[in-house]
Amino acid sequence: MIWLLLKRRALSAFNGLVSMKLWEFFIRLFFTLAGVAILVGLYYWFARVLRYLDGVQTIGPLLPWKLTSMALLITFSMVAISGLIAAMTTLYYSYDLKFLFSSPIPVRTLFLDKTIETAVYSSWTLGLVMVPYIIALGQVKGGTMLFYIYFLALMVPFILLGAAFGIMLSLALMYFFPTSRTRDAVWILGSLSLTFVYMMIRFVQPEKLSRPDTLEVVANYLNFLQAPTAPYMPSWWISRAMMGFLYGQYDKFLQYSALLFGSVIAAYGAMAYFSKWVYQRGFSGAQEGFRYGVKRAVPWTVERWLLFKGWLKGPEWTLLWKDRKLALRDVRYWSQLALIFAIVAVYLFSIRQLPVEGAAMKSLISFVNILVAGFVVASLGLRFTFPAISMEGRSLWVIKSLPMGMSRLMTEKFMLLSVPSMLIGVVLVGWSNLMLGADLFITALSTVTIIVVSLVCCCMGIGLGAVFPKFHVENIHQIESSAGGFIYMACCLAYLAAVLALEAYPVKMHFMDIIGHARWDMRWLSLCIGGLVALSAAAIVVPWKMGLKAIETYEV
Repeated sequence: MIWLLLKRRALSAFNGLVSMKLWEFFIRLFFTLAGVAILVGLYYWFARVLRYLDGVQTIGPLLPWKLTSMALLITFSMVAISGLIAAMTTLYYSYDLKFLFSSPIPVRTLFLDKTIETAVYSSWTLGLVMVPYIIALGQVKGGTMLFYIYFLALMVPFILLGAAFGIMLSLALMYFFPTSRTRDAVWILGSLSLTFVYMMIRFVQPEKLSRPDTLEVVANYLNFLQAPTAPYMPSWWISRAMMGFLYGQYDKFLQYSALLFGSVIAAYGAMAYFSKWVYQRGFSGAQEGFRYGVKRAVPWTVERWLLFKGWLKGPEWTLLWKDRKLALRDVRYWSQLALIFAIVAVYLFSIRQLPVEGAAMKSLISFVNILVAGFVVASLGLRFTFPAISMEGRSLWVIKSLPMGMSRLMTEKFMLLSVPSMLIGVVLVGWSNLMLGADLFITALSTVTIIVVSLVCCCMGIGLGAVFPKFHVENIHQIESSAGGFIYMACCLAYLAAVLALEAYPVKMHFMDIIGHARWDMRWLSLCIGGLVALSAAAIVVPWKMGLKAIETYEV
């Protein structure tokens, strides 16, 4: 029976490839080539760091292995956290579970199918990132082709063990606390854990490893850490196995390889055996409804009070109240706040660490910083603004049946999302200017620009989100990674590049005026301002009109 379910997934993937349109094929090809380019860049960076570490006298040969065990330990931890978060959705809240549970499929078979799906979704990206590291390590250590083959082969049980930790924890939590609130708590704690790992990796400043003047300090520190890194964790097992293979200690290689494969067989075998009782209880508890006796009256919110007084009119405010209440109830939005905080903190920390001297250079960096801050705002828009229309999902027919146009729905989404988008952009640019000590002209220009950019990106996100809607998805990440998401990011980046190009002349004249070599040319300045206004207006109107037409003609 398990082969039938796996065949279903294979046929679904094949049908998706066959039915792919030409423009979708080229977009996927572009994403694939971009991913390969990133992996190649990671390989060269890993190779540079490992060569530096391997060249340290006395303990140099040990340092790459110490770094390898640490990197594998971080990877294992992130796979376990990702597996926990993915398991809560895949095992208990997938759309096809109600159909599969009603079919004559054994519970163990269904559990194994969903477990395989969880393990793949939660680990494939992290495992792929380790490939260039393994290649770089093999070249630095002089590994043969068998070294790469065995290392990649051992990565399979290593990754599966990380996912198994997360899956087993989700089974235990849902067995003892069979409620949807357990899922909410796991999402929040998992996002906080990923945020902590992300911030720690940045704050330890790993770029110092590639600087020769700091290698002696790193070597002295690691000299006291020659003991095994987490000897009871699979990260040390795989490191010790490959060290044994490279140095001819084949008994160690076979011992730790058998430990890896034996552990993964035992873990998944135990989960499959107990799933008949544990999984079914957790799934049943996850389908809870409203609690008896809970007050369900609509509270007197600000929007309702203003509508009651007659100070506000229009269904936009009712929709705004609905979306605001849904955001407060859905903990997935709460967990995203932790990731946003991490992005802002790491961004400001990176600005603070820039080795920039001189007032003019700091002001110039503040101007270029508009592009980076705009990219952060556009990326957040890809997560929140672009999927806004698609998140209406199967309830879109309710809104379309109301006596209102779809323009009001899009206006309400803009009212809800434009303010936080603008605030994040202003915080990034304003705090960066304060830390860099930018002059008044650059500070005012960058602040006004990021406000306009935030509003334009928000409009483009709503408009293009209506042009490329995906109402029937299980995960919001399927909306972000779609072809429409790529087009949205491409349009945002093109708009940012055009804005900086048009503002380059006023900034140039500003610096020339400071040193007394030139005066302002009002004709060119007027032309730049007119170009910025026309460009921003086009970036707002064109996607908005296209999205309005698409959503009005969409058949529910």
